[in-house]
Formats: sequence, structure tokens, C-alpha cells
Amino acid sequence: MIHLVVVALLLFWSLPAQAQDDKWQRVFTGEEFIVDVNPTTLTYEPGRILRLQFRTRFSKSEILNTGARYKTRLETIEFRSDKRYRYYETRLLDSGGKTVATYDSGVALEWKTFKAGGITNRLFDTATSLDPFGRWSVAGYRYADEKAHGVSEPGELAGLHGTEVTFEFYGATVGEKRCSSPSYESHALTDKDFYLNLGISLEAVGVVETQGNGIVLKCGSPDWTPPQSLILPLPSGHVLMLWKGVFLELKKRHR
Repeated sequence: MIHLVVVALLLFWSLPAQAQDDKWQRVFTGEEFIVDVNPTTLTYEPGRILRLQFRTRFSKSEILNTGARYKTRLETIEFRSDKRYRYYETRLLDSGGKTVATYDSGVALEWKTFKAGGITNRLFDTATSLDPFGRWSVAGYRYADEKAHGVSEPGELAGLHGTEVTFEFYGATVGEKRCSSPSYESHALTDKDFYLNLGISLEAVGVVETQGNGIVLKCGSPDWTPPQSLILPLPSGHVLMLWKGVFLELKKRHR
């Protein structure tokens, strides 16, 4: 059994800028429009809020009151844990990709309630299914530095192999420990910050050096203790989770 409890989770989760344009994923296909999502735009805001950009492409051009025509709608939507949403920003593009109108709602717009069976429910489900959400298992480990003070003995680490780790919007589990009220928050973090905090570079642990967002996960459950962890994406699709001076390598579990 693993007694790993994560109260504050700092996650670097980013992709090279040149790859972002290729990361649109299909969400919904209708008779007159299709909806895609860009996972690289996912951020976590204070107050248990997810922010994510969706793209709606219409089969025929739509017309504004000004007479301008648009064929693509880019919407950045915020979702709350109580299943409420609001539009953070909307951009309308013509058939050539030129912006014809922009609506920046920011935080002024009131929250709306999801309609049962509506498209917003599907968008929310998409947002809460993107990495790092999902089920992972411990596939191995590597040391964060050569000295590694307080590191568990290899025998104990070997016993962690196969342990399940789960990150969800409404809960997080590591082994048999569960946080029933997690909150996520994104923070910009560079390789320099990583080195200053841990005394080791991202490259040294097998992570491609890149600037990305960190995600702090705080748990409100009273049975969780103070330890924290760092999770880093690997080129292989696996992730590293820092625990007691070692990085546990996690492999995504697929249903």
C-alpha cells in the first residue's frame, strides 16, 4: 500500500508553441457546424474554475447586425465545479481566418446553469477529461539528485509499481488515499524556477525544456497531510511525480 498524500500539486503541462495549431480535437459534429477543442489552452483559475478554448466552424457564413460575415467562432469558456459556465472571450473569424469581431467578457458576465442534455454539458465533460485528469499507474522511478536526502529505500520504491494515481475535477486519489475536495490553479513556471526550487534542471530528469504553466492542487479534505508533489510531462506521454526526493514515473491507464 502506498501512503502518498498530495496536498499541493505543481504540474508543468505544456507543448511547444509551434505544435499548438495541430492540437485541435473533435468534440461534436452537427449538420450545420462542428465543434473542436484546443487542449493546450486549458488553464485552472482560482475558485475551482476551468478555462478552455473551443472552435465552432459553420457550414455556411453567419451574419452580424453590422453586416459582417463570419464562419468560425472561437470561444474561451470558463466552467465552475457546480456546473455553471460563462464566456470569457469570443472571437469571430471570416472564411479567410480574419477577425471581424471580438467580445471580451472577462469576469463581468454572470454565470449560467447548464441545460440538461445541452451542448455545454458535452463541452464540460470534454474539459474534465483532458490530461492530467484520468487514471495513472506507477511504472518506475528515478532520483531527482545524486544525494537524495530522505529518499525511500529501493525496496519500498519497487513495491510502488502498479499503484494507481487518479486526478479528477471532483477528487484525487493516490493508492487508497483520496482527496474529495481538490482545487487546481495554474501558475507560470520556467525551467529556471524549477532549478532554483529543486537544484536540478528539467532536462536532467528527462523532461523537454520548455516554459509552461504549473498547476497547484490543494486539498480541503481533513485526512490529507502536507506533502506536495511535482508532476512533469515526458515526451513518451508518461509523467513524472516528485515524491520524497524521487520521481515516480506514471503511465496513463486506458479503459
